[in-house]
Amino acid sequence: MPKDDLMEHASSTVDFYALLGVEFESSSSDIRRAYRKTALKYHPDKLGAAFDPEKFHLLQVANDVLSDPTAKAADDKAGNARLQKVRQEQLFEGRRRQMKEELEAREKGGVGAGIQVGGKRPREEEDEMGTEIRRLAEEGKRRRREMEEKVRAQGGSAPSFAEPSASTPPPKRPADITPKPAAPTKPEPAQTAAEEAEEEDEVARLERRIREIAEAKEKRKADKRARKSGVYVPADTPSASPAGDWKARLKEKGIHDQKDTSTPVKRPDLNGLKAGEKPLSSPKFSFSPKPRVVPQAKDEFAATMDRLKDAEKKRLEEEIRRKEADSPL
Repeated sequence: MPKDDLMEHASSTVDFYALLGVEFESSSSDIRRAYRKTALKYHPDKLGAAFDPEKFHLLQVANDVLSDPTAKAADDKAGNARLQKVRQEQLFEGRRRQMKEELEAREKGGVGAGIQVGGKRPREEEDEMGTEIRRLAEEGKRRRREMEEKVRAQGGSAPSFAEPSASTPPPKRPADITPKPAAPTKPEPAQTAAEEAEEEDEVARLERRIREIAEAKEKRKADKRARKSGVYVPADTPSASPAGDWKARLKEKGIHDQKDTSTPVKRPDLNGLKAGEKPLSSPKFSFSPKPRVVPQAKDEFAATMDRLKDAEKKRLEEEIRRKEADSPL
């Protein structure tokens, strides 16, 4: 039988000694002989239809438990505890019966009758109960010592039992337990001045960006309302011309506006030709090659710088145009 099952059966309330008909001091050979004799008595071949399988299995468990030194020690400990509990209950029951008789005697014939009915004084009864408890404790110690010596003689390790000590303090009640103070929490390290300044700069940048997007949104809404109302807004008006904003932003970045060399767009006259005016003639084209002009070195450098500035200006304008197109209305 596995060790765990043996220990579980050893801690049960079954009296294996009484089941096999052996004493506490019986040797292993006596226990084995008693088991064989009892097993033949309850064997199925002998009982036939009256066979009790649970009883027969319990006999096998008793033999296994009492044959194993560790399981036998655990069973002896549990049996000793049960025996002490039964004897204490008997003593307490006798004490209750004595108190009941004394109470009935007092109710019937006075205080003195209780002593005659009981036969013993309460003080004597308490002394007798204390003597019996001490005797049981000494008997338990003696049995444990005998069992340890027997196990040691068989070559096994003697099980250790914790003897009850008179100085053991009683268990504390919930009201006596003082709650422990909570451990102080460590304060979180404060942010440094550099981190705070960085956070403030980030917040200011985000607020400025939100404000610019809101202004651009309002501006587009105003332009849309103006177009729907039919009010003409000149293209060169600084407030309505996005080119004016681009030029202002280019100036903020340190790029000066060059002279506008693009061809001005002439608005068509909606009223038609006036009196005395001639219609525009068709443009004349010349396919003859123009004479090549060799620029000086200084003029080449200035032209290169102008081209670079124009390219940078166009790039910035495209970037601003793309940002405004991506921003939500």
